[in-house]
Amino acid sequence: MNRPAGFWRRYAAYSADASAISLLALPLLWHRLRDAWGVFDEGLQALQSRIFELLDLALARGDEPLRQLGLFAFDEVLRAELAGLAGELLWLALAVSAGLFVVAAVWFVSFESSRWQASPGKRLLGLRVTDVHGARCGPGRIALRFVAGIPSWLVLHLGHALAAWTPGKRALHDYLAGTRVELAPGAPEAMPRGGRSWLLLQAALFFGAVGLIMLRYLQLILEVAQGGL
Repeated sequence: MNRPAGFWRRYAAYSADASAISLLALPLLWHRLRDAWGVFDEGLQALQSRIFELLDLALARGDEPLRQLGLFAFDEVLRAELAGLAGELLWLALAVSAGLFVVAAVWFVSFESSRWQASPGKRLLGLRVTDVHGARCGPGRIALRFVAGIPSWLVLHLGHALAAWTPGKRALHDYLAGTRVELAPGAPEAMPRGGRSWLLLQAALFFGAVGLIMLRYLQLILEVAQGGL
């Protein structure tokens, strides 16, 4: 058997696959996303309108801050609008998750049970999926491996993180399905340059987004502070 693949190399391969799957699923989910956005926008406008009405009412009565909070908390119209908006977001999340699940299942099962023994992302990074003895897996075992990944998603990827420190670099779904991810024959032991660049790009996007959010919060704090002077 070849050397097991490391965590970051596996992550780079998976994130490449996930990006491709999202692009493939987008046309299938486009109409639902568009319709949901219209409903969400309408619900948000109704929610904002009710909030402004309650603010006008509180200001007209000269309510104290605590009483204003009670007015918002016990307003039946506002609570109904919030519940409707939350329901739309929940159904959208479920629909998108179901669509992505189906596309991902076809993607991973078909590729990882093929003669490649690897999804396109894994193949680009020089990886392949085998059973615990290093043999090729059939569609049934790969399907079990895919479904076995669900618990890892439910526990905030802790099952996936097992690949960072277990002896054979196996994640939870590998243990459940009796599989492993190893370097493909002839693959370099070091992470390919493309994989390192892909990881650096993701890190830059993540920290850039965090920086923009923090900057926006700082601007809001400064605006509030200036308004109180």
